[in-house]
Amino acid sequence: MEGEDVPIYTEVDTDGLLSWIDESPELTAQLRLPLTHWPHPSWHPAADSQWILPPPNTLYTLQTKIITSLFTSIASKNTEVVHLLITRGFVSPDVTSSIGCTPLIAAIAAGNGAMVCLLVSLGATVNAYGKDENGKERTPLMVAAAQGRLPLVKLLKEDFHADDAVIAPDGQLALRLAADAGHREVVAYLPLRRGGEWRRWKAHHEVMVRRVKRAGRDLYRFGRFWVWDLPRFFLWSVPKHVVVKPTWKAGLYCWKNKGRFGGWCKRQAKEMPGRVKRGAEKVLKGVKKVPGKCWKVVKEIPKAVEEMLKAIWKVIKRIPAAMKVVAMWIWDSLVSAGMAIGDVFLRVVSAIHTAVMAVLEFFRKTTLKDVWNGICDVFEAAFVTLPKTIWSGIKAAGDVALKVLEGMFGCIGWLIWMIFKGLLWTANFVPAQLWKMICAIGSSMAKGYHEMRVWFNPKH
Repeated sequence: MEGEDVPIYTEVDTDGLLSWIDESPELTAQLRLPLTHWPHPSWHPAADSQWILPPPNTLYTLQTKIITSLFTSIASKNTEVVHLLITRGFVSPDVTSSIGCTPLIAAIAAGNGAMVCLLVSLGATVNAYGKDENGKERTPLMVAAAQGRLPLVKLLKEDFHADDAVIAPDGQLALRLAADAGHREVVAYLPLRRGGEWRRWKAHHEVMVRRVKRAGRDLYRFGRFWVWDLPRFFLWSVPKHVVVKPTWKAGLYCWKNKGRFGGWCKRQAKEMPGRVKRGAEKVLKGVKKVPGKCWKVVKEIPKAVEEMLKAIWKVIKRIPAAMKVVAMWIWDSLVSAGMAIGDVFLRVVSAIHTAVMAVLEFFRKTTLKDVWNGICDVFEAAFVTLPKTIWSGIKAAGDVALKVLEGMFGCIGWLIWMIFKGLLWTANFVPAQLWKMICAIGSSMAKGYHEMRVWFNPKH
C-alpha cells in the first residue's frame, strides 16, 4: 500500500440509497450493519473454474457505497450525512476505508475540527490506528502532528485526551513526526517523550537493506549476463543448435537412407560435366560484360560525387542550428552555476547574520541550534546543491549532443547516440549499483546516529 495515492471518492446519492435500504428489511439484515471495515468482494467460481467478481448489484457494492458516502461527506465537511450514517447504525464511527483510513484520520486530513468533534461524540476511538496517505499505521494525533495542524493537536490532547505516548508499529511518535516534518510549534507544544528509537531505526534499516539486496541482485544479473549467459550463448548454444545438432541429424538421415545414395551419386557424376560447361559459359559471358559495366560505373562517378557534395553541404548548413543548441546549453549551464554560487554566497551571509544576531541578543530569540542550522545550510549549498547543479548541466550535455547529432545526421545521428548511450550505461551500471549500496549503508548509519541524538534530545 505504501506509495499509492489516496482514492478520490465520488459523490453517492446517500438519501436515495438509504431510502432504498429502509424499504427492504431483509436486505438490511444481509448487509450486516453497522459496517466496521471495508468489505471483501464475494468471490465465487464460474463454470470455467476461473474466479470472477460478482455482478454489480450485490451486497458488496451496497456496502462499498455506504462507506464511500461516509468518507465523501467527511471530505466535503457534510456533518449531517455523517451523523445520519452513524446514528442510524449503517457504519461504525471507526469504519475503515479501502486503504485502511479511519473517519477521524480523514477528518484531520480535511482540517475539519467540527467533524473531529462530531465523530468523537458519536463514539470514534481517539487513539485507534488507521492508515495515512502513505499507508502507515498512525493515530489521529500522529496525523495531526505530522501535518502541523496545531489547533487539531490541541483539540485532541486537551479536549479528547489523546495519548501522545503511543508508539506506532514503525516506532514513530507524534512528537517525532512533527519534528521530522519541521513543525516547530507542534514540537514545542507536545510534551517531551522518548521511545521507539530502535523501531524507527529498524524500519529505516529494513528499507535500506532491501535497497542493498536489490542493487546486489542487479549486479549479480549483470555479471552473470556478461560472464556466463553471453559466452554460453555464443560458445555453446549457437554451435550446438546451428552446427552440432543439424550435422548429427543430417548424418542420421544419410545413414537411414544410405541405400538411395548410390543412384544419386551416379546421377550427379553424369550431370557434372554439363554443369561445369554451363558454368564456364556464364563466366565467359560475365567477363565480356566487364568493360561495359566498368564504363557505366565510371559514368556514375560524377553523379555520386555530386550527391556526396550535396550531402556535405546539407550537413554544413545544419551546423549553425547545432551551434545554437550548444550555445544555449552553455548559457543555461552558466546561469544555473551562477545562481548556485549566488545561493552559496547568500547562505554564507545568512549564517553570519544569524551568528551576529545570536551574539547581539544574547541568545534570547536566536538559539545555537539556529546558528548550527545556518552553518549546515552553507555546507549543503556548497557541497550538495552546487555539485548537483553542475552535474545537471553535464547531464544536459547529453541531450544537447543528441539534438546536434539528429540535426546534422538525422536518423543516423540518433542511432550513433543510442549506441554511445548504451555503452555509457553499461560502463556506468556497476559503479551506480555500488554507489546505491554505499548510500543505503551510509543512510542506515546516519539514521542510527540521528536516533542516538534524539534519545538525548527528543525534541531535536
